[in-house]
Amino acid sequence: MFNRLASYWYGSSQENTADENSEDAIQRRNEQVRQKRLQQLQGEDLSSTTEAVAHQSCDEAASEQSSKASRHEPGNQPAEGTLSEPTNESKVTGSAVVKVIDPASVNLWAEFSEERTPSPEDNVTMKTRISQMISRVLRVTLTSDIQPPSQPKYLTMLLDTGSTTTVLSLDILDQVLFERVSMSAPELAECQVDCGGGVRDGTGFQPHIMPYLLACVGRADVEIRKHSEPSHQLRQAAVTCRNAALRMIGIVLLSNESWEPQDPAQQLLEGMLPNDSGFSLYSDSSNISIFQEVLSQDDVTSGDLVLMVTPILSCLTRKCSMVSLSNSRITISLLNVFTVLMANPVIVEIIPTLPGWLPRNRDDGRAYENTILGKFLSCSTIKTSSMRMTSYVSPFFNRSSALSPSVTQQSMERYQAILDDIQKLTSKFIYLLMKSKSRDAMLDWISSCIEANTNRAKLAASFMTMGSASDGFMLNLAAVLVNLSVPFLNPKNTKLQTIDVRFTAPNSTSKLPHSGVDTILDKSTLSEDDITSMGKPDSFNFVTFCFYATHRSLQLAFTSPFDKYRQLMKSLMETQQVLDSGGGRLSDEIRTRFEDMFIEQLEVKTHLLHPDVLAQVLLFYTTSASWLCHISLNEGVFTVPDIQRDFITFSAEEPSKMLAMVPSYFVSSTCQFLINTRYFAEAALENFVSENLDYLIAFLMVFSSSTWVPNPHTRAEIVEALTVFIPNHRTKSSVSTANRERAFCSNSIAVERLGRCLIALFVDVEQGAEFQYKFQYRYHIFEILEYAWQNNFNIHKLSLEVRNREEDTTVLFTRFIKLLLNDANFLLDEALHGLEEIKKIEVLQDNEEEWNKLDAQTKQSKLRTMAELKRMCTSHNMLANETIKCIMYMTSRSNGVTEEDRKNVTFAFVTPLLCDTFVTMLNYYLKELVADTQVKYKIKRFEDVKFRPAVLLQSIVTIYINMKHEPAFLAAISRDGRSYYPELFADTATKLNKLTVNDDVIRELQEVSEEVEKMMISQEDEEMLTDKAPSHYLDPILGTLMVEPVLLPSSKVIVDRSVIAKHLLSDPIDPFNRQPLSMVDVIPQNELKDEIGRWKNEELQKVKDN
Repeated sequence: MFNRLASYWYGSSQENTADENSEDAIQRRNEQVRQKRLQQLQGEDLSSTTEAVAHQSCDEAASEQSSKASRHEPGNQPAEGTLSEPTNESKVTGSAVVKVIDPASVNLWAEFSEERTPSPEDNVTMKTRISQMISRVLRVTLTSDIQPPSQPKYLTMLLDTGSTTTVLSLDILDQVLFERVSMSAPELAECQVDCGGGVRDGTGFQPHIMPYLLACVGRADVEIRKHSEPSHQLRQAAVTCRNAALRMIGIVLLSNESWEPQDPAQQLLEGMLPNDSGFSLYSDSSNISIFQEVLSQDDVTSGDLVLMVTPILSCLTRKCSMVSLSNSRITISLLNVFTVLMANPVIVEIIPTLPGWLPRNRDDGRAYENTILGKFLSCSTIKTSSMRMTSYVSPFFNRSSALSPSVTQQSMERYQAILDDIQKLTSKFIYLLMKSKSRDAMLDWISSCIEANTNRAKLAASFMTMGSASDGFMLNLAAVLVNLSVPFLNPKNTKLQTIDVRFTAPNSTSKLPHSGVDTILDKSTLSEDDITSMGKPDSFNFVTFCFYATHRSLQLAFTSPFDKYRQLMKSLMETQQVLDSGGGRLSDEIRTRFEDMFIEQLEVKTHLLHPDVLAQVLLFYTTSASWLCHISLNEGVFTVPDIQRDFITFSAEEPSKMLAMVPSYFVSSTCQFLINTRYFAEAALENFVSENLDYLIAFLMVFSSSTWVPNPHTRAEIVEALTVFIPNHRTKSSVSTANRERAFCSNSIAVERLGRCLIALFVDVEQGAEFQYKFQYRYHIFEILEYAWQNNFNIHKLSLEVRNREEDTTVLFTRFIKLLLNDANFLLDEALHGLEEIKKIEVLQDNEEEWNKLDAQTKQSKLRTMAELKRMCTSHNMLANETIKCIMYMTSRSNGVTEEDRKNVTFAFVTPLLCDTFVTMLNYYLKELVADTQVKYKIKRFEDVKFRPAVLLQSIVTIYINMKHEPAFLAAISRDGRSYYPELFADTATKLNKLTVNDDVIRELQEVSEEVEKMMISQEDEEMLTDKAPSHYLDPILGTLMVEPVLLPSSKVIVDRSVIAKHLLSDPIDPFNRQPLSMVDVIPQNELKDEIGRWKNEELQKVKDN
């Protein structure tokens, strides 16, 4: 329609025989319009044959109309307030000929013709009122004889419309508008008419085309609102004016370049955006909807759309340089304009073809920030690495440490609300592309962006992000993809069944990169036949892509900012301690640094810990947990999971092979998010729906098994993630855990599996490359183990297996106790040694004479050594405290643990395999804590290294009391000639009295002492017997009298069962010939056992007789 009208107005009568929508036709029409417009601007005469004919036709029609008007013949003019019937008459506008084609006028004329026939007086009045209304809307007039105050202050007089009357009418609206927008600024100045009174708003003289036309639409809306009845003639006339203005906007955009020096497309975009001081005079929030109307008119072809929108899109991409969170009005407005345009299926296909859609170097992760979409994703309160290199001043928080918490919170919430708006509009931007023919281009952008930023997932991510997109960019991308996942974010949503696990199969054709990514089960689990049998889909549905892309983006997004936030919080605490410790000449500098760090912490917190985003991400991971559990329980290599199946109580012996296609970061990133959320935004966890917590707990418990997740590192993350469901005593959090605890303690899978999973992991981390992290892992195991032990999770039931197989070194609980004792021994020894070394340096520092003899370099070396010693000593003390505490509560009476069960646990500590190791460790450290030599460990500040000697002493004493009913334990104490001495318990009681310990504790310790004394007397008799015993009664390894002799099958050597069992616990070979050996292989020597027993009884009787 617009091209046709434009060609009429510019005098083109050529028939367009080419395809209206073809690119050549569009270019040809645009060039015709442009050339004609340039000729008009240059004042050239239009002399084509077609125009001459049109002029003649127009002059004749105008003459006939003038004649009728001068005679005022009834019936020769339309009734007042109605439109003249459409004719083929033409009007002269400026130097161009205008063919009037107005479908809207036709429709209106038909409606008006149904009204009553007005009187001649009414006709004159209505014609005048319509003319005045047109003047008010278009700010134009055909005469200078205007009676105030019926019109605005100024109007533009049109002298060359070809009309012979001074009354504006609806049938010449198109000509009038075209003449008005064709006038230059000097022409407008010359043609201003002072109407006397009225409103002085300056819009009549508006020289810019689009501001004028938008204002016309707005004024037409005002006139329409004045008359509420649809049939009112003035209302219908105002609608006609409005439609004419909309048509003219489209016509102008069709030939944007032809209106030089003006740029109508730029003007229109400015009309839809706020300026620096708010909204410009001509812009309005309704201008976007006005533009939508222009695009959606019935006669607009796809070719018209491309011509109209292309210059707008060019302006939009240039405007994207202004996008930022601090310039939020412009940013949101630009996104609004984009989404308005992209709602059209023709326009949305143009977006990926625009310059700047993809970066020049697609392997440069940071380059994606400068793409069209990347500009919006880069909006963040988190400053980029480049900002840290300059004198950065936060645009969001101004010395916020001096503000009240309420003001700071309000600022954070304001920026979080803006981020919400940007993320939702960006989600819409992507969604519109996804559901269009440009879907592949959008998928390609996301895939390429993720691939270019994969180094963010590596260890030490904070050092690996220099060539990657910023934290804010990745957080926004993740949030946007989570928004797109909302339709299937529910653990029971049947759409989860459409997620194709083959997306990351070895033979996958997916766009998202996954090569080199570890899987939950080793990839070798899948045979070639398995891979072939599962098939190879040509493409994957949107739900599958969105699910995998969201998982990957979340992994890449949160690792680095959480790490940086943790470092910021640590630095803030350290700096606060320096400030609290006193003044000094650097106090002002330190305070300034503290405030700068506090502002940076607020910036990171605002974006990273957005509560709504955290809640959505938590729901995504819960949904993922449900899907993972269901596919892990499925049979076969590739089967569709039944998402309605209740896996909460389901147990399977083996996981599905499908886990060999699922990236391991599906599990690890879920755990890391839970852990970080616990530390920094615990309320998000507590407010989570209880039913959804059940899915997370079940997922963690299912995948904590070594059968499901062979990697101990990943399982250690799972155990740490389980700590989010119990009270956080270490940080003394003020957030309640009631909701999480209730879900955890009532989860049947957790109650059934937790104990074995914890103990198995404790044992597994001893081996392999994870040894260096074992104490870190065990620290978290201790946290959850203590809670589970005291809350009826049946972990103590595992000790029953020891009672039945006390000499079997493969029993899980036996291996656990052995490692527990080894850890306690190692950690306490390292901690005390560290204290001793720190003490030496402190003594040297206190000796000024000796300290001053050292040169500066030596002093610095000593101080660095002491700092490192303190760091290591702190770690060792913390872990030693947890290990001793674990032994203490495991051997104590606990809620839900019967006395019989407790005795089974204590028995595990005193089996022949472990008893001596256990007792030797306790005796040694008890002696170190109570002896006079402990002064060598007494540094200036025990709290600096987490050393709590009083607490440690009481814990060890409690263990002695807990074990006093075990004869083997008491006997082992009496046999320990290294650390035990007769006054040990008396010295301990003296120390406890100084600590004001309960008298009952001291009394029970005295009972232990008395029992040990009795055992010592018996032990002396045993030693005497050993000296007299025949050599074949003695164990060849230790030289002690054998109690239960057994034959080693390969070496044929007879040894004591307890001695060889202890040896095999650490080295499963025959000590005499290095052949493999286990306790099931040894052969009892019952005859020799009876012989030794008879001899022993006879010798003891002789002793008694003497």
